[in-house]
Amino acid sequence: MAAIRSVFVTFRPTRIRVVARTGVCGILLCMQVTLAHIGSRAGAKDSYDALVSGYLKRCAGMMRCSAEAFRSEAALLEWLGKQHGRTVAAVLMLDAHGRQMTSESLAEWLGKRRDDGLQHVVFAVGPADGWSEKALTEGKRRGGLLSLGPMTLAHQLARLVVAEQVYRACTILTGHPYHTGH
Repeated sequence: MAAIRSVFVTFRPTRIRVVARTGVCGILLCMQVTLAHIGSRAGAKDSYDALVSGYLKRCAGMMRCSAEAFRSEAALLEWLGKQHGRTVAAVLMLDAHGRQMTSESLAEWLGKRRDDGLQHVVFAVGPADGWSEKALTEGKRRGGLLSLGPMTLAHQLARLVVAEQVYRACTILTGHPYHTGH
């Protein structure tokens, strides 16, 4: 591959296009990340909403991020079924029996999905009594289960941790100094 001599960057509302003189073209911001949770609707704010929103807004320059609230697991599964695009949305459901990842491995996982052309990744925080077998099966089929560790966390706190980790993954993928590796 030829060396890149210069880079032109153009900004558009939903993506940044980077074109190198070698003719190589990459599109950043091509993937949507949604943090979904079962619980109160968006109108019923809790004390964590502003913090979660803050991290998702920080991602705006690197990745499109949003949050969705659902009253029930069935509503979330129905919404997932309606997410159409060129690719099927990948879903990582938070579950105590899921795979544990470091920040770096989560960034690598997201980067690989982005590079493979995946359009949408959903991180889903389940109901207080845990996911049903139907939801777990759907989660395993569409992406997998993710564990934040062996400790039990309040669901609002789990949402905040995931939002921060998504932001951290964005900074790792873009070389931003936010993540120092510890």
